[in-house]
Amino acid sequence: MIRKTAGLAITILCLLGLVAAPTSASAAAADVSPPGCLGQLYSVFLGQGIAVTCVVGSEDKSGYSVVAHCSNGGAFWFVLGTYTPYGFAPSVAECNGGLLAPAWVGGYHVVEI
Repeated sequence: MIRKTAGLAITILCLLGLVAAPTSASAAAADVSPPGCLGQLYSVFLGQGIAVTCVVGSEDKSGYSVVAHCSNGGAFWFVLGTYTPYGFAPSVAECNGGLLAPAWVGGYHVVEI
């Protein structure tokens, strides 16, 4: 009985380690901003958000939106951020998860509009 309990405890710890590992790897990948843009991660309830400010853009484009790549370990989805003119304010996108599966930003890209 003690062996089974110890084996179960080790299995649970290993699974928790596998679930927690992608969080640190994705945070490092999300720190890179496109040229002329500055991205910043922030925490929200049961999730994470990204705010990107772009100062310069293409001549024929008037603004931009950030697209967050969200994940909670078992699912992956995209969240379109707010439209913002260049140099005005940050475009914000938030990844919201559930109680047992909080979401995080795995990466992002900027869409010019």
